[in-house]
Amino acid sequence: MLGFKIKTALQASILFTFGFWLLFFLSEGELFSFFLIMIFFYCFFGNVIYGVPVSLLSEVFTKNLAIWRFSAAAFIHTFLAAVTYFIMEGFAFYILIASVLFFLVDEWRKWDREMPGGRRIALNAAGLLIACLLPMGGFWMLQQADLEEKTHDLYLIPKGYAGQVRIVHEIENAPVPVTEGKYDVFRVNDRGYAITSLPQSEGYIDDLYYYVDEKGKREAISESCISYGGSGGVQGDGYEYSYTYFSVGCVENMDDQGTSPGIEDILYEEGLINQTFD
Repeated sequence: MLGFKIKTALQASILFTFGFWLLFFLSEGELFSFFLIMIFFYCFFGNVIYGVPVSLLSEVFTKNLAIWRFSAAAFIHTFLAAVTYFIMEGFAFYILIASVLFFLVDEWRKWDREMPGGRRIALNAAGLLIACLLPMGGFWMLQQADLEEKTHDLYLIPKGYAGQVRIVHEIENAPVPVTEGKYDVFRVNDRGYAITSLPQSEGYIDDLYYYVDEKGKREAISESCISYGGSGGVQGDGYEYSYTYFSVGCVENMDDQGTSPGIEDILYEEGLINQTFD
């Protein structure tokens, strides 16, 4: 039995590596990479230390089942693979794929000994959808949610200001960052910029924008009055800085937009460089 499972682990690892090779070939156009060898050995090692014991455990718990044996075995393999999300979050999706491949190869190798009838095939197919494909879809969404990070920045802008706003990042001597809940606060001056020791935020924009008067009273700025910009960088002799920018101003005050200083002028005003540029 153990030798049978080791062979299953080997075949499943080859299939797993082939899938990566196919993706690698379609995206990079190369036929070989040493990285694929590493993937195979890691997958084979994981299948031996995880797939084989789980498969043997599944055999014990499902050996007395008839109609629902396939579904129960599929659930055991995928459920225990899903648990790895809380241990190895970044690799859980790949572990789940490897687990499903191991299970399917194992079932395929036993197919000649257990030829189910039409009714059993239908029930097992339904069980496969429930026990395998749905967890895989759920984990795919979890992986996507992890990848889809959001920015959480809060901008306090002098009331009446209209024009481009620049935030210069990773300045060592910048004021200590202030937070409000999950948001990092950036207090923009009347020149239209702020400096911070924080790095640039990454992800989908989920920021808050407020006008602030002299008494500190806030007024939310409509999203229609915000023009999202992007990020940039500037470097010279002995310095290199990065910044983000966006524009603020509604239709009714677009004509009143002032001319905000350029990034080099900001660096000069803050004493970060010793000359300005036209």
